[in-house]
Amino acid sequence: MNLKKWSWGLMVLGCYLAWGGAGTLWAGEIDALHLLNLLQKKGVITQEEASDLMKEVRDNTKKEKTELKEELKSDAAKGNWVPSALKDLRVGATIFGEWNYKDVKNGKTSNEFNVNRAYLTLRKGFTPWLDMRLTTDLFTSKDSEDKGNGLEVRMKYAYFNLKLAGTATEIGLVHTPSDDYDASIWPFRVQGKHFLDNHGIQASADLGIVTKGTFGGQMDADYRSTVSSAFAGKWGGYMLGIYNGAGYDNAEANTDKAFSGLLYFRPAPMVSMLKGLQFAYYGNYGKSNANFTTAGKTSDYPAWQVNIAQLSWQHKIFALMGQYYWGKGTKSSTNEDEKKGYVGAGYLKIPGLEKMKVFAKVDYFDPNTKKDKDGYTTYITGISYDLTKEWMPFFAYENRKYESSSGADYTKWQLGFQFNF
Repeated sequence: MNLKKWSWGLMVLGCYLAWGGAGTLWAGEIDALHLLNLLQKKGVITQEEASDLMKEVRDNTKKEKTELKEELKSDAAKGNWVPSALKDLRVGATIFGEWNYKDVKNGKTSNEFNVNRAYLTLRKGFTPWLDMRLTTDLFTSKDSEDKGNGLEVRMKYAYFNLKLAGTATEIGLVHTPSDDYDASIWPFRVQGKHFLDNHGIQASADLGIVTKGTFGGQMDADYRSTVSSAFAGKWGGYMLGIYNGAGYDNAEANTDKAFSGLLYFRPAPMVSMLKGLQFAYYGNYGKSNANFTTAGKTSDYPAWQVNIAQLSWQHKIFALMGQYYWGKGTKSSTNEDEKKGYVGAGYLKIPGLEKMKVFAKVDYFDPNTKKDKDGYTTYITGISYDLTKEWMPFFAYENRKYESSSGADYTKWQLGFQFNF
């Protein structure tokens, strides 16, 4: 090849390198091919010379692609190519949606589509012992003073988490122990709220500080992967917190703080069939966030006490849960009425079709034990199917019966889904 042809060839390669660096490697290779074809047509280079030059271009491209791939792998492993604000940042979402038909005795019948919960969660890790969480909550506002009733957004969780000496401590807008514990056993929160939240006794989240730990370390990996990784202390554990008491959906109205504590015990962690058997006690002590309405006491706040004795048994194919509640007042009661109630619940995975679960629940609540026939019982049964790890459709039937003949008994049919990742 003479000097003139070598000059043209070098120019082509120079153009290729420039364009390949400015754009993608494969785009630069295509541009070089077009230029070589043009030079060949004009007789500047022969077909053989064009082929040699193109081979050189392709060899260089392959080498640069390999080098770039290895460089990206190295940078990705170190996190060098991710902006610092996005390192160890995780995004999650939860949606509870349904259609329901509710027929109320001597009341209004409803037929509607609902989004009962929609969470958007951001988690950010900073060090092995420090991370944070923000969760927004889409809810239906029914505030009588709010003329814009409808779907609104508020914060459900907003806390940083300290992991020290085998404990995890949330500070900010955090979980409350009983609701968090129930969620680790009962996977059908999509159908309805847990006991304390359902009856307005205590919210599922509140402003405060709560710490969680275990006795004897964690259960084995098989149990945590196939049964439950939450509250999986080998011999049990605890969750202790101090809260405003008003809940995440209300503002604090007094200076009192509520003290909450959960203790659970696992009696047979080494026995295969009984690994998931747990006994638990939950207590909450504080004052209501509303004043008495009783004459002479309107400047004081009623006592608020919660006690729950609980037994649960979790397994790979089933879970059973029983609760007995007694206490007085609620987070926003205007009296100190003594209350009681109980829950019995369970589900079973269908043998040979483990993605399908049948479930049932009975919930009894008496808001004033000194008053006759003011309690009510709610019966729930349903079926669900895990289409994917993230998506679970379900069908449920709910029936409530009041002890008083004047109660607003109802039946409700639900067809809905849970989406969570």
